[in-house]
Amino acid sequence: MGSFLPVAVPARAVAALCLATLAGGSYATAQWQQQAPLLAPSARRGMAMCEAPSGAGALLFGGTGNPLPSNQTWLYSGGDWTQLSPPAQPTGRIEVEMVLDLARNVVVLYGGTGAGGSETWEFDGGNWTLITTATSPGPRSRYGLSYDIARGRVVMYGGVGGGGLGFPNNQTWEYNGVNWTQVVTANNPGALDRPAMCYHAALGRTVLFGGALSSTLFDTTWTYDGVNWTQVPVTGLRPPVRNAAKMVYDSARAVCVLNGGQTSAMIYDDTWEWNGAGWTQQASQTLAARDHGLAFLPGPRQVVRFGGFTALPNGITDETWEFGARWTPYGSGCVGSNGVPVLTMPGAGRIGGNFTLNLTNLNVQPLLAVLVFGLTSTPGLPLDGIGMTGCLGFVSPDVTVGITTAAGQATFTWSPLPGNLGDRLYAQAVGLDPGINPAWLTASNAIDATLGF
Repeated sequence: MGSFLPVAVPARAVAALCLATLAGGSYATAQWQQQAPLLAPSARRGMAMCEAPSGAGALLFGGTGNPLPSNQTWLYSGGDWTQLSPPAQPTGRIEVEMVLDLARNVVVLYGGTGAGGSETWEFDGGNWTLITTATSPGPRSRYGLSYDIARGRVVMYGGVGGGGLGFPNNQTWEYNGVNWTQVVTANNPGALDRPAMCYHAALGRTVLFGGALSSTLFDTTWTYDGVNWTQVPVTGLRPPVRNAAKMVYDSARAVCVLNGGQTSAMIYDDTWEWNGAGWTQQASQTLAARDHGLAFLPGPRQVVRFGGFTALPNGITDETWEFGARWTPYGSGCVGSNGVPVLTMPGAGRIGGNFTLNLTNLNVQPLLAVLVFGLTSTPGLPLDGIGMTGCLGFVSPDVTVGITTAAGQATFTWSPLPGNLGDRLYAQAVGLDPGINPAWLTASNAIDATLGF
């Protein structure tokens, strides 16, 4: 498990030690991580996905993995999916989008391929309601959709007619909670099928990327301020041409996160971020997908992705992925005089912020504990050989840090946290516990932390 340090080491020294260790080895980022929910929707593509009302999680509706479009409503929260049973709901449909109207705390869904291609529905967290409007965009699917927070408007752009057929259009429509209104702009991105769209709150504009017109694919970036569309001159790197990508706004970092999409020859697995001035590609990748679901959850600050086409022509997945800083406990500790020591984090490790570890269930006397930081995890190595009978080691002992304990508890904070987006760090604690075994030591569970912003 590594050697003990006789005194507490300042967080500044820990940072130096860990950074030196990280710099000296091969260390891959892992910002995207596949999740393993106990229950999940069946494999599908073409579903709508967005943040749920009242910050309840990510909401998913519709899609299909077979000839029949689904009318299921699912909620993702805390790492698991739950199928909801609202009294009323839209008929099954695919190639549909929805967004959360933050001012009214309802999800707005429009059209889609299938019955009800020109319907407007709202979901309040408990039930779906069909909204009758005086005017509407008509039968439409494969459009871009966003919610303009500053103006309180749902913004729709492009798409094709009912049944996923017909020629793409270049129309801009807005919904204010009562009616749809077409906005005629001096400029626009042109007729587009399946562009990626989200609202960038820091800019106060809707952002659109890519899309297709017949066999022509685009890599252009446009913004919309409620009056006109403006093409942004991007001089540096940018995502390659594509359509059927998804894009959501990370409000914690003020970036639009774009993932996946396709050309006629390939499906993308890359992730890009738009900060309002330029594009940056993230090193971390996921399973390649298009027509998948994507949502940002402000509470845990995670981008959640589900399903989609994964390979031409018809490979469809039911995988759930998360993108963002996170921590996960794994392994199990060994029994000491005050129970099994438990290592937890009050929140994910944010670069430039705090990395805090809480240790409980230690010997109640004021003693020492050691935190073991590693670059890799181990499959639970028996520590009987060093006198820690019945204990297992789950972390490579790259850096050890001594901390004092009181009343069976200890807290360690590393601030400001250095590192890069997606860096992976593992930790486990060892506590002094006289007489409990030949080594007088107990061990906690381990922590798997992915660093982020």
